[in-house]
Amino acid sequence: MKKGFTLVELLGVIVILGLIAMIAIPTINSALNSSREKAYNEQIKTIEDTARTYMSKNSLKLPSQTEGNKCSIRISTLQQAGLLDSDDIQNPMYKEGSTDEKENFENFNGYVIITFTGNKYKYEYVKTTSVDEC
Repeated sequence: MKKGFTLVELLGVIVILGLIAMIAIPTINSALNSSREKAYNEQIKTIEDTARTYMSKNSLKLPSQTEGNKCSIRISTLQQAGLLDSDDIQNPMYKEGSTDEKENFENFNGYVIITFTGNKYKYEYVKTTSVDEC
C-alpha cells in the first residue's frame, strides 16, 4: 500500500482553497476600502476642527456676522501655527496616478472655508478656493 495523496484529492483541496479565496478577497478589499474612507473623513474632520481652534484663538479674523460672509484659511497656516503636523494632513486614500478626486493627492494642502450662516460659523475643507483669506 502506497502512502500519499491521489491527484483527485490534491485537486479537490486546491478547488476548495480557490473557493475560499474567491469569497475572502472581495470581503477583505471592501473592509480595507471602508476603513480608508473612514480615515479620510476623520482627516477632514481633524482639519476642520483645527481651523475652528485656530479661529477661536484669532477671532478678529473671522468673517463678519452677516449671513453668507466667507473667508478661507490655508492648511499651511494651520501648520505654521503648530496646530497640524504632517501626519494630520496625509490622505489615507491616496493612489498614485488615480483620477478620482479623493485619491489623486497625497497630502491635504487646500483651504478651510469659514461661512457665517444660520447664526453660526460653518467650517468646510476644500482643495481650492476663490474666497479671500481671513
